[in-house]
Amino acid sequence: MAKDGNKIPDLSVERVREQLADERDPKVIKRLTAARGYLAGLSPDGIGEKYGWPRQTVYNWLDRFEERDFEDALYDDEWSGRPPELSDEQFHQFAETLNQSPEEAGYDVAAWSSILAQQHLISECDVAHSRRHVQRLMKEAEVSWKKPRPEPASADEEDLERDDDELKKKVGRQDEDRLVVTIDQFRKSIGADLRYAWFPIDERPTVNVSASRDGINFLGGLTEDSEILFLECAGSFIKETTVRFLQSLQARFGEKLLVVLDKGFYFTAKKVKEFAEKPNPELLYLPTGMAKLNPTEECWRQLRSALGNQYFGEIDELRSEIRSAMTEINPPGLYQYLCR
Repeated sequence: MAKDGNKIPDLSVERVREQLADERDPKVIKRLTAARGYLAGLSPDGIGEKYGWPRQTVYNWLDRFEERDFEDALYDDEWSGRPPELSDEQFHQFAETLNQSPEEAGYDVAAWSSILAQQHLISECDVAHSRRHVQRLMKEAEVSWKKPRPEPASADEEDLERDDDELKKKVGRQDEDRLVVTIDQFRKSIGADLRYAWFPIDERPTVNVSASRDGINFLGGLTEDSEILFLECAGSFIKETTVRFLQSLQARFGEKLLVVLDKGFYFTAKKVKEFAEKPNPELLYLPTGMAKLNPTEECWRQLRSALGNQYFGEIDELRSEIRSAMTEINPPGLYQYLCR
């Protein structure tokens, strides 16, 4: 078993991150988390120490990614017998459906996931397959796992490339006295956010929702050292809130900051830019249409996942649960987003 060097050179952080966003199996989540930590630069021993997992178990998980296809590394064989097969006609219809938009099949989503494909097989073919087997069928149907490239309708390709190069140049500049911080906003309303989860096939689960617009707004910051700072906003996001958050970041981490942020109006306001003319902090805006490069988005994804399918009827109840869930966030690697 090789224990030095990159054990999983063909696996990308983005592939792991997107699978995590779509995964519900606790064992698979652990394997993906170990792979993400390894790709972020942690040693197997460091991963085990961080999460309290046995050292040998982490090595075994990483060996799976080294020795097997991605899906085979994730899932264990769930039964010794062969799963029931679709008929040729059923598979042909399944393949045709997958090669169309889910909206054409009557689903209110923009793209197929293995969860949706699994549920489609159950509802249309009365055949229940494991996620691993469904993913194999999807490959046989000649669809592949990929991420669309962002292409803002009003953006020029040369401008996007120039902005992207400038972003990498500034973020990657070596400066021991400077700290890189990404910031972004988050809002959670009372009620419940409905998310995919595992439920009995013959039951239709329900979760209370609310028509109220009451909720909580936060600004969040993620440093290159994976430290997180959150500020609750009393009301809507406005320029004064941004300035107060920048002041909080400087009080916590020092004045010399490179702050990476999107072009929301509360970030680009004149008062915000005037504050940054001191000359610190330095503000670096993400290219138009590239807000998903912000690694703070991954923190929000984990937070939404933790709060999903839970009903919150009061602001105080929601606030308490948010603060609790924040302590469980596993911060992503900042440079893997910005200097990909």
